[in-house]
Amino acid sequence: MVPPVLQKDETLSASVDIAAPAERVYSIISDISNIPQWSPEVVRVQKLSEVRFQAWNRRRLGRWKTEATIVEATPNQRFSFVVQALGGDWTQWSYVVESHDGSTRLTQEFRMCTAMPMAVLLFERLALFVMDRRSDLHTNMQTSVNRIKAMAEFTSKEPQ
Repeated sequence: MVPPVLQKDETLSASVDIAAPAERVYSIISDISNIPQWSPEVVRVQKLSEVRFQAWNRRRLGRWKTEATIVEATPNQRFSFVVQALGGDWTQWSYVVESHDGSTRLTQEFRMCTAMPMAVLLFERLALFVMDRRSDLHTNMQTSVNRIKAMAEFTSKEPQ
């Protein structure tokens, strides 16, 4: 039986094939200012340093702000950041870029860095109206990679 709340080190992922080169996909995912264009929850991002940024999030009745640290930036391969909340590492978001015969496979990975506190579960249910966070996260992740795909494919079709 699956526990009702996300557990420490639990992971989820979503993937999509993109008709654009890996360099183009990586340039989109590694530019943190693009996150609000693909994320269903992030509405604004502010760079604090070369490796730190703040994000403002909104969903239904909920509003919250987080800080994140970029922990990996391997050009055209992998981009990853850890979100800090409630005094510690909360979640890790990674984007894996793989070239395949002129196209690119993008995988977004999510890892829970800590066990989810009951207070957060209540916030999600009462303010965000999320009853099943796993399913909700997976849907949001698939939405995100599909939006990144649209961005990369649209840009790669523009005249040079």
